[in-house]
Amino acid sequence: MAISLEAIVTGMNGGPEAIQQNFNKIKAELERMNGSVVEIPKEQFTTLNGFSVDRNACKGLVFKFDSFAIIYFQSYIGNVTLKGWTFKETLAIPKSYLGGFTKFASFGVDRRISDDAKQYDVNFKPDKAAATIYTRGSEWNNGGMDIKFAGILYN
Repeated sequence: MAISLEAIVTGMNGGPEAIQQNFNKIKAELERMNGSVVEIPKEQFTTLNGFSVDRNACKGLVFKFDSFAIIYFQSYIGNVTLKGWTFKETLAIPKSYLGGFTKFASFGVDRRISDDAKQYDVNFKPDKAAATIYTRGSEWNNGGMDIKFAGILYN
């Protein structure tokens, strides 16, 4: 079923009401699909392999449905000292947030570019509920990385 949302433009009459109506339509569709939204508390992000984490940058959401879930995950890690072409797990969340789903497909491009133009890849391993990085050809000496991904969880 498609949801027909009203376009909201700056300065329109009834803008707040139209926004609320859009939210109500989305909520009704989630309920129809037996969906729910779960926020992962920032305290639930666990660092792995000696990285540090900026707790204020941690945000995790899981949109759960009957046969799949959508996950959004973001954070910022520090203490990144790695050689090029290195794969590491960085942050984990409790597996209970995954609702038993065992597969993950990203919605976007996994490649990231740091402020100093180093390329790296970010991904997610549902078997460990862990975000991963791959340093590509760049060497990291006590740097930081933005960790962000969104995708679908399924079996």
